[in-house]
Amino acid sequence: MNHALVVGATSDIGMHIVESLTKRGFSLSLTGRNKQKLDDIKGKLNFRFPTTSIDTFVLDITNFSSHTLFYDSLTTKPSIVFFVPGYYEDQTKAREDQTELLKTINTNFSGVASLINIISLDMEKKGNGTIVAISSVAGDRGRQLNYIYGSAKAGLTTYLSGLRSLLFSKGVQICTIQLGPVYTKMSEGHNLLPWLTLQPEVAGELIVKAGISKKDLVYIRWPWRWIMMVIRMIPEWIFKRLPPF
Repeated sequence: MNHALVVGATSDIGMHIVESLTKRGFSLSLTGRNKQKLDDIKGKLNFRFPTTSIDTFVLDITNFSSHTLFYDSLTTKPSIVFFVPGYYEDQTKAREDQTELLKTINTNFSGVASLINIISLDMEKKGNGTIVAISSVAGDRGRQLNYIYGSAKAGLTTYLSGLRSLLFSKGVQICTIQLGPVYTKMSEGHNLLPWLTLQPEVAGELIVKAGISKKDLVYIRWPWRWIMMVIRMIPEWIFKRLPPF
């Protein structure tokens, strides 16, 4: 039986990734910051899938010193890992408050890269494994409304691209998910276009399919590939004069 690790399993999308993996027969290791939420997810899955092995671990991705200890504690190392952590609260607050700035960067990039480093080294030694990480179309170009969040995701996308090239010949696959808007708690209060926004259960299923298929880089909602291509092509002297969007 294949074993999957889901980092950030208690998020809206993470819970649907977990369910999708369970339906496919994976045994699971799940992490989250909230033990009660982890216990609730495990209880619901054990009721529906009583033969599935599920372990849970309290983990804060921004607690860098815990990463090695956490991975070493896994009795079964994963054949595939899904990184779901994401945080975007308030752009203005992140500009003015260093704590908020660092939380945004460390949750979306630095913390994820730190743990991926540890796991990818182990997979490289074994000569197999898949790492799937959720980045964002917000990282394709810095925009007024979310450039701090976007810059963290841009860093993650670049990191994953380099790691994919490094490990391709070693039998390790790195899958980058370029996610657009999804109806989650993180997107509440934002002006979202329904035809470009996914439900979390749809996003979760498509992310799992991309990871299992060992894709390189996937725009989960396909129009975003072309939308962001157009946005990247706008000359800077025009782009900087555009109203916030």
